[in-house]
Amino acid sequence: MDIEEIKYKIFAYLTEEFCILEEQNKDNKETSQNFSEKFLKLKELEERCKKCTKCTLYKDALNLVFSDGDYNASLVFVGEAPGEEEDKQGKPFVGRAGKLLTMVLEEFGMPRERVYICNVLKHRPPGNRNPLPEEIAVCTPYLIEQLSILKPKLVVTLGNFSTKFLLNSNEGVSRLRGVVRKSPLGYNVLPTYHPAAVLRNMNHIEEFKNDIKKALNYIKSGESIE
Repeated sequence: MDIEEIKYKIFAYLTEEFCILEEQNKDNKETSQNFSEKFLKLKELEERCKKCTKCTLYKDALNLVFSDGDYNASLVFVGEAPGEEEDKQGKPFVGRAGKLLTMVLEEFGMPRERVYICNVLKHRPPGNRNPLPEEIAVCTPYLIEQLSILKPKLVVTLGNFSTKFLLNSNEGVSRLRGVVRKSPLGYNVLPTYHPAAVLRNMNHIEEFKNDIKKALNYIKSGESIE
């Protein structure tokens, strides 16, 4: 092999490597742009929620409780409404129920920081009462927009309110839990008990753990695993 042939092979190799790097950089740039757009859209939505006066919950709330976690996560948890501790900190699921959820996630090797957590309502109902129909009606359009920005692979609904809304069902979570179902909004939804309900009745703890495990298996495989 003469010098010119060696030079040609080196040049061809370097050209190929350069093209590969350029393509990778292009993909990384597009991904970065998508992430930035998603972040900005969520921040804009959060600001609108802060200014919302369509129901009266904002009057007594200390903080808006918009979300917590990774906005690029494949797995999104949707609860009911903020409680007292959540209202104080401005973050969802930081009280006893949140600690249980975090513990179960970590038990199966999923750090809480790698999932996204939000609620149907963005402000705390007084005395931690159940959300009223009119409150759900004015707050769920924000949730729909939030999910449309996130585009999760799977939504885990925690409790009756998020389950009934996202599945457009009158059936309770105890009948629907543990199975991935298609929401009329187009999302894959796996209902399970609200961790606060599990704390009130620890007979449900194994079912709750199994549902979380199914959710984690689903985002890895795309299939519901019994």
